[in-house]
This record gives sequence, structure tokens and C-alpha cells, in this order.
Amino acid sequence: MESAGDGRLAPYRDLRNRPAEAGDRFIVEGEHLLGRLLASEVELESALVSSRKLPRLATVLPMEVPVYVLGDREIEEVVGFKFHRGVLGCGKRPRGRPAGELLQATSPSLRAVACPEITDAENLGSIIRTSGCLGVNALILGERCADAYSRRCIRVSMGAVFSLPIYKCHCIADELAELGARRSAQLVAAVADAAAEPLAAIRPAPDWCLVLGNEEKGLAREIIELCSARVCIPMAEGADSLNVSVAGGILIHHMTGAGWEQSGQAQA
Repeated sequence: MESAGDGRLAPYRDLRNRPAEAGDRFIVEGEHLLGRLLASEVELESALVSSRKLPRLATVLPMEVPVYVLGDREIEEVVGFKFHRGVLGCGKRPRGRPAGELLQATSPSLRAVACPEITDAENLGSIIRTSGCLGVNALILGERCADAYSRRCIRVSMGAVFSLPIYKCHCIADELAELGARRSAQLVAAVADAAAEPLAAIRPAPDWCLVLGNEEKGLAREIIELCSARVCIPMAEGADSLNVSVAGGILIHHMTGAGWEQSGQAQA
């Protein structure tokens, strides 16, 4: 490729100023995330590679994927910031899975995390990474949630977003109510309320969904009232609260680990 102004580079151009959920494509940065994308069922449309990285990546990239090669300075001119990772990939944004699929599935047991309104991409990425590591098999996102395929969320998730089934809801309250009524899922609301059940008292049912609240406002009363249990993490006297991604990690570990007797799986 001779010029950074080539029209084929439009998906990579001026990334820092691109709005969230821009179009039907997303961008990954660096070899690790590109590898996670290639190992998934998500489609890679093209790659932008530094000439110094091309020998290393030539055998990794599929033959049918267009590969655009530029020098490091030209790549920085395209993306609009200093960039040293040497490779970017443009993926096709997966179509959101309809939440109704969760009502029909009977196996395996449902281990879901619902995020009605996590607005920070880094928090969502951390929750996705933790969920993938600990065996969650469904992530349910509300319409006001951050974009799971933003560059920041993908980066913080370390590519786990490509392998975790994601369901996007127009009305997450309705979907959670359906999960509880039709699938008999245990809905567990994470709340900062000392009157809620302490974490150790919660025993996961075969099908469960942990519901995490907004960073500032927590969960809406409507959502809390749908849940069959409310859980809090006991903290030291005088402590205010935990970041939602940290709290989510603690709660997910409990929900996926405390049910090992039911699943017959040994836990490390």
C-alpha cells in the first residue's frame, strides 16, 4: 500500500474520535487480541500491519483476508495516535443474540451475568474477562450498557468478548422476568445494602443470573424487585463500596464456585 490516504483504510481512520457503536465493524489492536479474534467464530474483515511485523504475521493471517501494509509512522497517521503494537484488525460486529434463546436452552445450566446499565467500557471489559475465566456462559446487556465491542472494552476483556455469548436486550426487565418465570432461574441482585443476604448465605441454583448495577446508581428498584435474592459483600466498618467490576469478580467467583457440588466439577 502506497498511501495512508487510501480509501480502503477508512475503518481504521481517526479511531480516537470515533463514536461508540459506530457502524457494523469494530477494531482490535495488537497480536494477542487479533489471535483471540481469529480463534473465535467472529469474522475478521481485514488487517492493517506494520511492515516490520509482516514476516511474523504472514503465516497467521488467513489467505482470504485483505492485509494492508504500511510503515509505523503511516499507521499512526491513519489511526490518529501513537501506536506501537504493529497490527490492527477490523472485525464484523456479531449480530446480538436474541435473549429469547435463553428461555429455550435446557443444557448446560444457565450461569449468566446481567448488566442493565454498566456505562464504563473498562468496567464492562473487566466483567467480561472475569466471566469468561470463571465459566459464565451468558452475558445479558441492557440497552443503556456500554458497547462490548468498543476498542477499550475489547482491550480490557483481553478478547474474552469474542468467546462469551452476549445477549442484548431492548427491555432487560422484561427479559429477566421471563428468565425467572419460564426458566425458573435464580435472579440474584447485587446491592450495597447491609439488610441484604451476605454473600456466604447465597447458594446457587442450577440456573442462575447475577445482576450487577450501574456504577453510581446501582440497580433500579424495578430490577431489584424482580430478583429472588439480594446479595451484598460484607466489608470493613467505614468502607463505602467496591468498584462494580471488583464486586462483580467476587460475586461471580462465589456463584460459579459455590455450585461445584451440584455440577460435580472440582474447583481449584
